[in-house]
Amino acid sequence: MAPQPQAVLVEGPPAPTGPFPHATVVGDLVYTSGQAGRDRETGEMGDVGAQVAQALQNLDDILHGAGSCLQRAVKVTLYLRDDVTDMAAVNAAYAAGFPERRPSRSSVFVSRLKNPDMLVEIEVVAVVR
Repeated sequence: MAPQPQAVLVEGPPAPTGPFPHATVVGDLVYTSGQAGRDRETGEMGDVGAQVAQALQNLDDILHGAGSCLQRAVKVTLYLRDDVTDMAAVNAAYAAGFPERRPSRSSVFVSRLKNPDMLVEIEVVAVVR
């Protein structure tokens, strides 16, 4: 019998902006919903490096709530607005978020994201502990 999916909602990261959970756990894997990089204290969106760093922090908090962590990620997808040209800042913030081991990654450039201030949205698949 296939494992039943379990929705995960955690306190701390911004609440989902639609009818979906922060993440879903199925068996030994957790799939996150996309996370933006809005500063939790100010509500502001910084530059692309700041947004990547904050989105990864939000994802790590969500993964902890699902019994995992960012260092157990196996696949990361970055959705970047197509006018993002500072890939050095993206890669530096991304590398800082994965200091021990870097998972597989895809970067997709899109014409727009949900909020006009969003430069990046990130989703993760990770192994549950």
